[in-house]
Amino acid sequence: MGNQQFRATVASHGLVAILRADDSKHFAEASEVLYKSGVRVLEATLTTPDAPAAIAAIRQSVGEDAMVGAGSVRTATDVDTAAEAGATFLVTPTVNPAVLSRAAELGLPVLCGAMTPTEIDYAWQLGAAAVKIFPAANLGGLGYLKAVRAPMPDIALVPTGGVKLEDVGPYLAAGALAVAAATPLLGDVLSGGSMTDLATRAARFAEAAGQR
Repeated sequence: MGNQQFRATVASHGLVAILRADDSKHFAEASEVLYKSGVRVLEATLTTPDAPAAIAAIRQSVGEDAMVGAGSVRTATDVDTAAEAGATFLVTPTVNPAVLSRAAELGLPVLCGAMTPTEIDYAWQLGAAAVKIFPAANLGGLGYLKAVRAPMPDIALVPTGGVKLEDVGPYLAAGALAVAAATPLLGDVLSGGSMTDLATRAARFAEAAGQR
């Protein structure tokens, strides 16, 4: 998948679900619930034990139209690990040229994490498919997104970190490519919480992301 196709697909859904936990035993079931509730872009972080196996399990539990990526990718070795697990895109917490270079070699789009305007522009110049503004809420949320987009409107931005349901619409209306959500969307489901409650939250998030 090329960068342009990645951006188009992510923009069409407007939402990335981030799965991060102390273990991955609930990842596949939660991903199936997310998928059935309308969430089609899923990220399983490599900081979770057995993440590669979880990525493979997620791909089996959701439809072929879903995008399943690996998060917390920090090294070229992580890129290879994610690719071998079947990840279709990568998400990083930082800007690492070695990661972006290896990902390009393998044809994997990267949602590259950055904080400052300099980092954001650097990630874009290095070939990131989109740039994850992280941690968005701590940086000022919607106001920060607008401030960054003013001089750099061409960069595809995905606010991440503390994104709540009520934030989704305003972020997208302000020009974000999509938003990424973890705890406000997943709640406690990855530690054994209610899948029914997850379905309700996911449907609400997906609906908000679809109202551009």
